[in-house]
Amino acid sequence: MPKVVSHTPRWLQRPSRGHELFAPKPSTNRALAQKEKAPGIRKTIAARNSEVFVAVGNEIRWADLEALKEHEQPVYRVLKISIPLAIERLDMSPKGDYLAVSTSHTVHIVHLPEPSLLTSADDSPIKPKTFQVGPTAHVLEESPIASVLWHPLGYHGRCLVTITRAGVVRLWEINRADRSSFCETTLSIDLQKLANAKNDQENLSASQYGATKGFSPDAADLEVASACFGDSPDQQGVHGWAPMTLWIATVSGDVYALCPLLPSKWQLVNSDGADTFKQTLITTININHANVTENDSSPIEEMSLADKQIKWLSDIIYQEPFTEQLSDDDVITIFNRPSSVPAVPLLQGPFTIVPEVEDFELSDMIVFSLKTFTDSQDEEIAEGLPSAVVCLLTDTCEVHVCLDLEGIVGRWLPSVEDEYKPEPSEHVLAVVETIALANDGVSSPNQSITPDVRTDFSFFVSHATGVFYMSLEPWIRHLESELYEPQIEGADFRLQRLLESANTVTERCMRRNARDTNKDVTSCVVIEETSIGYIVLTVFDNEPQAVILDAEEGTTEKDIEEALQWEDPAGNNREAWQPPKEFWQPFSLHSSLQAVHRSRALWNEEIKLSPANLEVLMAAHRVLAEHTETLQLRVSDLFNRCQRLQDEYRDQVIRVAEVMQKVDTVTGKDEAQSGARLYGNKKIEDRLEKVQAKQEAQKQRYLALRRKMASVNTSQLSDKEVYFVEELHTMEGSLDKEAHRLTDNADGSEVPVWGRLDKVKDLQQKLSKEVEGGVKAAGEQRAGSSMKVPSHSRRAEHDQIQAMLQHQTELLQATAERLRSNGVSIAEVVDGPAEERMAI
Repeated sequence: MPKVVSHTPRWLQRPSRGHELFAPKPSTNRALAQKEKAPGIRKTIAARNSEVFVAVGNEIRWADLEALKEHEQPVYRVLKISIPLAIERLDMSPKGDYLAVSTSHTVHIVHLPEPSLLTSADDSPIKPKTFQVGPTAHVLEESPIASVLWHPLGYHGRCLVTITRAGVVRLWEINRADRSSFCETTLSIDLQKLANAKNDQENLSASQYGATKGFSPDAADLEVASACFGDSPDQQGVHGWAPMTLWIATVSGDVYALCPLLPSKWQLVNSDGADTFKQTLITTININHANVTENDSSPIEEMSLADKQIKWLSDIIYQEPFTEQLSDDDVITIFNRPSSVPAVPLLQGPFTIVPEVEDFELSDMIVFSLKTFTDSQDEEIAEGLPSAVVCLLTDTCEVHVCLDLEGIVGRWLPSVEDEYKPEPSEHVLAVVETIALANDGVSSPNQSITPDVRTDFSFFVSHATGVFYMSLEPWIRHLESELYEPQIEGADFRLQRLLESANTVTERCMRRNARDTNKDVTSCVVIEETSIGYIVLTVFDNEPQAVILDAEEGTTEKDIEEALQWEDPAGNNREAWQPPKEFWQPFSLHSSLQAVHRSRALWNEEIKLSPANLEVLMAAHRVLAEHTETLQLRVSDLFNRCQRLQDEYRDQVIRVAEVMQKVDTVTGKDEAQSGARLYGNKKIEDRLEKVQAKQEAQKQRYLALRRKMASVNTSQLSDKEVYFVEELHTMEGSLDKEAHRLTDNADGSEVPVWGRLDKVKDLQQKLSKEVEGGVKAAGEQRAGSSMKVPSHSRRAEHDQIQAMLQHQTELLQATAERLRSNGVSIAEVVDGPAEERMAI
């Protein structure tokens, strides 16, 4: 969730000038008591960039939030229009040039003035051109208005869709040059008639004004609570069926859909989204037609539906659309509604919600289309099902997040020639998650949903207890990639695990007092502009409330630094207290009594004991009792806030004392009293020096290891390898007979290896001759004398001589083997005279 930076800014609080934008007009002495407002969604704020249009009573006010923030004049401008009833909804057209203004029973279209006229220094009221839509259709005698929408495919964004609570859908293709476009609909559908229709030849339009209406059992089941379109065609990856699908939520908790619902003239803006729109329509219809025709056991209704879809698609593909370039350099392609199929689609629903949930009533709904993308680098045709995520808001402020995997496709009633009857389809909405925003269980029909302008699959819920933020982003992106990746093995298991781990982010970004839950709830509006930031604005009890959210994406170095900074342990981003209007709003007992009791003659007469005067006194008592009770509640709330402020301040003092003690422990000031040798800054500096020394040692060790690792598998030789090479060079030089020393050093040995080897051989031969001579002399001596030498002495001397000879032989062989291992060719060494030396 975006982080709440601050709450209602100063330039929207009293007594700033921005507060006057939302303040109602002071009531006159003859003001009548307000009538009870009809239940339904209230949306009295509309936004266009940084501009806002606010409905106060039956008056529309315009202001630029950037100018309000900079305290520029004038504060706001009044759009003077003639509307007898209180305004309940404001809906801005896609192009921002029209404003749909609806009351409980009437609908009006206001052509907005140019921004230059609105931003002028003159603060006088502006009277724009206003047209009433359906002067005989939307009147007090008819059903109230349930929802007013702008069709996402309307020509120049001027197709208005109105839905009444009785279930009548009307399409108005307005045109200022043709006044009849505000009086006559291009398409009118009565959902009660459509639900019971058998073929496309029946009259499915709404009844005329004044016509008698009989009882219908579908009147209660088809009482409309809210409606919305599947998605906008401007977004890349949206399926072609989604923008022309009208989703309808009834009060009884059922969900219906009308697809395709198109005006007589509709457009597509040339963009990547328009390409996906066409490609998904073509692939879905063609694949379905091929599957049905190739299957001999396909039902008749499926074959008829596939043929109608092909005809409907052919009318779009093979017609010659008109191309138009707009003033903002956008190029649009204009199509006519296909004529090969009826203009009125089939009413699909009610859809089955599984698993079953307890009975509930719906207040509002929003639908997000799952995007279809192609990961291939080649320009392949986009494919996919028109799957969607349907979020249903109940009257007890519970949100059911449902998944429609099958998707809504175009369907029509059977023609007269068809041999089948329409039957309700077994379409399933799987409940992925249910989020309870308010656990009080109190029914409130005024709550509503507002989509987020920054990210997909995110929205705000306006309720009497506050405004909630909900985001499906944590798991919906994985679901999109799972549905459209061609990995069939284990897809069911992965999808089930994904849905079981679905966790929607839910946070309350705006709170209200629990005592104010009986007051009117107005839908919030989300604005994101560079000058004012990312702000959520709403009106509660005729006073503005707002939160400014953090619009940064991702984690930056600045975010990390701020997160590492020490914060107040009791810090709480809470909205500052504002004096309630009962404290500063003027109260006149005389005016209140005149509004209740209209006999002005009694005010100037002498007070007598009469029923009329008694009635006046009772009325005064009721007015004063209500006013004093309100003041008592506000004062008690202020007293509780003061008590809480004292408790929080006391808690802050305790926490600061604990932190101070920890700081003293770290700095060593607590040891100063005990006579320690090091304390305070000296102790910290000593610890710091030790840490720095340890860090320097670790750094040197790291550098040594780094140099050692860098030398691995490289041409650079280590120290041991360098010493070994030097030893080889020394050995090679010692084998040269012309060399006088073992090395080139002046103090090197003067006897080379080969000389030492000859010396050893000569010594061996000399010793052998001496041994032989000694043996002969000893034999002669033994023969000439009778003295005998013990045998063990002879044996010992013989073993000693053999050991010496063996030692010399091993030295000679070891030297020869070492020379061979160093690459020197040497012959076998045999015992013999000195001239039989080894050949090198």
